[in-house]
Amino acid sequence: MLTTITTTTTTTTTTTTAASVSQVAVFGVFGVVILITLLIAKELLSASENEKALLLGRAINVAIIPLLFAFLSIVFFKVLEI
Repeated sequence: MLTTITTTTTTTTTTTTAASVSQVAVFGVFGVVILITLLIAKELLSASENEKALLLGRAINVAIIPLLFAFLSIVFFKVLEI
């Protein structure tokens, strides 16, 4: 009886871990795509002569900086895997 419970628990933990790893990969890709999009938008807005566009270009930094740290941590951990 004890062996059955241990085996079931191990299988459930492995399945949960595999799902979590794939979810992290999807969120990582999603974050990188958003970061690239925001960086492109910032460059386009900073090239404008419109005052509101320049203000919005500076305000985008609020979203870019945390995503940049997330991107750098993804790169750091991928390099550590090698």
